[in-house]
Amino acid sequence: MTDLDALAVVPLFASLDQERLRALATRSTTRVLDADCVVAVRGQPATRLIVVESGTLAATHDTAGGRRLRLGEFPGPCTVDKAAVLDGGGHTATWTAVTRVHLRFVPAGELLAVIDDVPAARRHVLAYLARNLRDQQDELVRAAFADVVTRVAVWLVRTAKRSGTTVVLPGAQHGLAEAIGATRVSVNRALKTLAGEGLVSVEPGAVVIRSPERLARRASRGQPDWS
Repeated sequence: MTDLDALAVVPLFASLDQERLRALATRSTTRVLDADCVVAVRGQPATRLIVVESGTLAATHDTAGGRRLRLGEFPGPCTVDKAAVLDGGGHTATWTAVTRVHLRFVPAGELLAVIDDVPAARRHVLAYLARNLRDQQDELVRAAFADVVTRVAVWLVRTAKRSGTTVVLPGAQHGLAEAIGATRVSVNRALKTLAGEGLVSVEPGAVVIRSPERLARRASRGQPDWS
């Protein structure tokens, strides 16, 4: 795959013409990193857009008290942490390679030029920011009002939309606990509850969803109703 092909399959750049793609390829740099390598640290200046051409990155936030919140895993092709580049406030998370990754780093000025010049790219970024805001508000409500069983069920339903009914846990049950802001013990109990209801079965490092429809109903049942 050429540099132009690798950029063209990234959703943000899919609408760009060959000339613009060639310019981005020329002005960007690439790196290949092994799993567990740190790509960027939360708070560091975000002077370049991180493009994941292949492999997966994880975003985490470590608190002063030593707790870790896993903000998500992002398989390529994709771009990550666009907000950090746009507002110049530093990376919003610490980004670490989950697998071996092929990355491209696009200077911030090039991203801003694409947004200014290409309406489709601008709409893509705006839709991403709006969706991210909505997701963060939903997570805040769940963290405040929903029990751990509900939060685990919601996470499984969301992840299954991308991965299918066999959901590989990020860092086993401990990683799932980081992803929803709970303890490993409470996540283990929640999974046992869902398994006891016949909704899932728990395997080493993974959860198999036995009844997607019932699990979706279980996920929505424990959330607050604002109507």
